[in-house]
Amino acid sequence: MKKISIVNHTHWDREWYFSAEDSIFLSDKLFTDAIVELENHPETSFTLDGQISILDDYLEIRPEMLDRVKKLVADGQLIIGPWFTQPDALHIKGESLLRNGMIGIFDSKKYGQYLHVGYLPDTFGFNSQMPVILNELGLSSFVFWRGLNAKKIGGYYFNWKSLGQENSVTAVNMPQGYSTGMLLDDNHEYVDQRLDNAIDFIKRIERGNDILIPSGNDQLDIIKDFQNKVKNINQLGKYDYEISDYQTFVDKIVERKDLPEYVGEFIDPVLARVHRSSSSSRMNIKLESRKLESLLLKKAEPMLVIAQAVGLDISQNLLVRAWKKLLESQAHDSMAGSVTDPVERDIMHRLNEGIQIADDIINTVENLIAKKIGLAKDEVLVFNTEAHKFNGYKVLEILTPSNDPKIDECVTEVISQKYVEPRENVLMQDETGDHYIEEPGYYISKVLSKIELPALGFKVFKIVNHTRISNIQSSKDDISNDLISVRYDNGKVNIKYHNELLKDAILVEDVANDGDTYDFSPLRNGEKYSLEFNKYTTETHANFSKMILSGEKELPKSQVQSRYSDETEIVSYKLEMLLLPNDDRIRFNFKFDNKVLDHRVRIGIRTGIKSNTNIASVPFGFIERNNEVESHVDWAEVPVNIYPFDNTVSLVDDNKVVSVISKDISEYQQTDDIIWLTIFSSTNELGKPDLVYRPGRASGDTTKKGHVMIQTPDGELLEDISESFSLSFNDKLDYLKLQQKVKNDDLTSPNYQEQELNLFHNRLDNKIQFPTIEKEAMTELELLNLPNNYLVSSIYPAYTDRNSFIIRLENVSKKTIPIDKLKLGKEYQVVNALEDPQDSDLVIPPMGVISLKCKI
Repeated sequence: MKKISIVNHTHWDREWYFSAEDSIFLSDKLFTDAIVELENHPETSFTLDGQISILDDYLEIRPEMLDRVKKLVADGQLIIGPWFTQPDALHIKGESLLRNGMIGIFDSKKYGQYLHVGYLPDTFGFNSQMPVILNELGLSSFVFWRGLNAKKIGGYYFNWKSLGQENSVTAVNMPQGYSTGMLLDDNHEYVDQRLDNAIDFIKRIERGNDILIPSGNDQLDIIKDFQNKVKNINQLGKYDYEISDYQTFVDKIVERKDLPEYVGEFIDPVLARVHRSSSSSRMNIKLESRKLESLLLKKAEPMLVIAQAVGLDISQNLLVRAWKKLLESQAHDSMAGSVTDPVERDIMHRLNEGIQIADDIINTVENLIAKKIGLAKDEVLVFNTEAHKFNGYKVLEILTPSNDPKIDECVTEVISQKYVEPRENVLMQDETGDHYIEEPGYYISKVLSKIELPALGFKVFKIVNHTRISNIQSSKDDISNDLISVRYDNGKVNIKYHNELLKDAILVEDVANDGDTYDFSPLRNGEKYSLEFNKYTTETHANFSKMILSGEKELPKSQVQSRYSDETEIVSYKLEMLLLPNDDRIRFNFKFDNKVLDHRVRIGIRTGIKSNTNIASVPFGFIERNNEVESHVDWAEVPVNIYPFDNTVSLVDDNKVVSVISKDISEYQQTDDIIWLTIFSSTNELGKPDLVYRPGRASGDTTKKGHVMIQTPDGELLEDISESFSLSFNDKLDYLKLQQKVKNDDLTSPNYQEQELNLFHNRLDNKIQFPTIEKEAMTELELLNLPNNYLVSSIYPAYTDRNSFIIRLENVSKKTIPIDKLKLGKEYQVVNALEDPQDSDLVIPPMGVISLKCKI
C-alpha cells in the first residue's frame, strides 16, 4: 500500500508581478490567519516556504506576534528556514548560495529551530554542485521541483552526488510541482480526478512505497481544518494519506536502500520549464548583481579582515546588510528578470544600495588605515585582498597634478585619463577665516603598474609626478605581445597565437527576440544581422598595446512589434582589446549603444576547435556538456543548447584549449567552433504564449483566466551596455590553472591616497574627518600567504567570533588535495559554513571545499 505524505505549505514570492512591499502587505492577513489556525489545531504544521526573510518582514509589521511565532516554531508547527530567500541556483556564485543559507540559518535561529532540508520548490533549475553547498550548510537532503529528467535517474527520490562524488544529499523531487495538492478538498471529484491521479503519475516511475504530495501554492493561505480534510479523503481515495512535513518525509526516504544515484545538473525542462535563456534577460539586473557580488567577495569581505587585523572596529552587520540587499535580488524571479518594470526598478535600487555599502566598507578601511599609518600626500596605499603574494600588473586609479604619474621603482604607464579643469573663487576655511582661492586642475589617471604586493594585506608606494609630452601611438593595423597578435584586416579580426591562426575570429550578430522576460525565443522568419567593424585605432605602449574597433549599423526599430515595421535606428558599438606582456589572453570590453527593441546581441569567438562537447565552470568545479539538443517530444519547453556558466567556458582538442573568461556574461551557446556569448536580450513582454522555444501557454499568469498581458518597456534596455571578457589560449586543459586565471583576471585592487584635490573622489572621505586612531608606523602588512595552488573561494570575518576569520579553499580538480598545516601559519580549526567544528581531515575533496576558522 502506498503511503502518501501531504505537506501543508505556502510558496511566497517576495516579488514578481507585485513588489516586495505588496508581498509584506499580503502577509499581514495570511500569516496572521496561519498563526491562529495553527494555535487552534496543534496537530497540524505549516511550512513557510523555506525562506526566513518573509517572516522577518512580517514581524516588522506585527512585532506583537513574536512570542506566538516562537512557540509555534518550538512546537514544530510553524516550519521556517533554512534559506534567507529562495535563490536562483544557476546564475549566481556558489559563495552567494552559501551566504543565502548562512544568513538564513543564523536569522532562523533567532526564532528557534529551522528546517534542516534544502527546500527550493520553484527555483528555475540547479547547478551540479548543490550537494557541496548543501553539505557545507550542514544539510543532507534536498526537496525541489524543476529541471529533473526522471528517465535519466530511474526515480523521483534518489541520492544526488557532487561532481567530485564526495558530497551527497538525499533528493526528493516534486514532479508536478509544489501545488500538486493545492486547494485540498474532501470530495470525490477532487480526490478521483486530481489527487489520486497525481499519485498514479508518480508511481509509474517511483518504486518506493512513500510518496510526497505538497499542498499549497503561490501566496496561498493555510488550509483550514487540515486534519479533518485528510481524514475524509482517506474515506474517498484509493491511497492512504497522512499529514506530514518535509523533514519527516525525507527521514523516511533516507532509510531506503534502493535509491538510485545521480551526478549532474538539473536543467532539463521535461515536466517544468527552467527558462534556460533567462540568463540574458534584463541584463541590467545581472550586471549590477554580479558587480555587487564581486565587490563583496573580492574586496569588502577581505578588507574587513585586514581592518580587524590592525585593530579597526567596523561592524560586520554592515556586511550582512549589503549581503541581504544582494540576496533579496537573487531570488529566483528577481534574478531571472521575470518581474514587472516597477519591481525591476526596486531590484536595481536595492543593488545600488548594496554597492554603496560595499564601497563604503572599502572606503572606510582604506581611509582609517591610511590615517593609522600616517600615509603621506605623495604616497599610495595598495591592498591585496588575495591570500597569495602578487607580482604582476595592476590598474590603479590616482589623482595628481601631473599628467604622467609614476609609481616609484615600478614600471608604470597611463592607460586612461581625465583632466579636471581649475576652478576660481573656491572657498577655503582655516583658523584665520574664509579665503577665496583658485583651485588648480588635476588629472584622474588609471595607471597600469607592475608591482609586488604582500599576501592579504597592503603596501605603501611613493608617487612620482612626471609630465608626459605625448602618447606613444601607432597607426598600424595590428597589436601583439610575445604570445599573441591581433590584426584588423578589412573589417575582420584575425588572431594568431603560437602557430595557430584564427581568421575572422570575432563576430557580432543581432537577431529578433520574440520571447519575453523569462526567455529568449527566435522570431519565425526573423532576419539576422551581422554587425561589422568599419573603424579601428591602435596604441602601442612600452608595456601594453590596445586596439579599438567600432562600427554602426542601421537596424529595424523592432522586427516583433508591427507598429514599428517601417522604422529603423542606427546603433553604434565598440570593442576594445588589451594585450599585456607575456600574457596568454586578450582582454576585451564591448560597448553597445542600444536604440532598438526586441532583439538579442551576441559576440561569437571562433576557436578553430570543432567538438561535440564544451566545458563550463560551475560553483567549485567544471562540467562537460554535450552540445546536441536532446529529443524533447512533449517537454515543457525546448531544451536548447543555451547554457549558463560561472566564469569560463572552453573548447578542447588534442592540441589546444581556447577559453572565454567573464565575470559579466553568464550565458553561452556553441555552434561548430564558435562560442557565442550573449550580451543581452531585450523585450517588451513579461509573459507571452506560443513561442518557438516555449510552445503553449505563457509562463507566469498572464494567460490565465482573469489576468492580463503585462508590458515591460524597461526590459528593452534602451541604454549603453558595457561588458568585459577575456580570451585565453593554452596547450592543455588544467582546471587549477584556468581557475587561477579567473582569480587574477581582474586587474583592479583597492588603492588609496590622502589627497586634497577631490574629497569626493571616495564618497566618505569628506566626512571621515577626525577619527580616533592609534597611530602605528607601518608600510607593509601580510596576514596569510598561501601556496599558489591553494585556490581561495572567500575570506571574511567569522560570524560567530570577532577574533577570527574564515578562509574557504576550493578544489576544482578531480583529485583530493591535501593541505599542509604548516602553510596555514595560523591557529586554525576545520569548520563548515555555519562555523560548526568538523571532524575531518585537512584535505579538500575533488570539486569541493573546506572552510577554516583562523585566529586573527
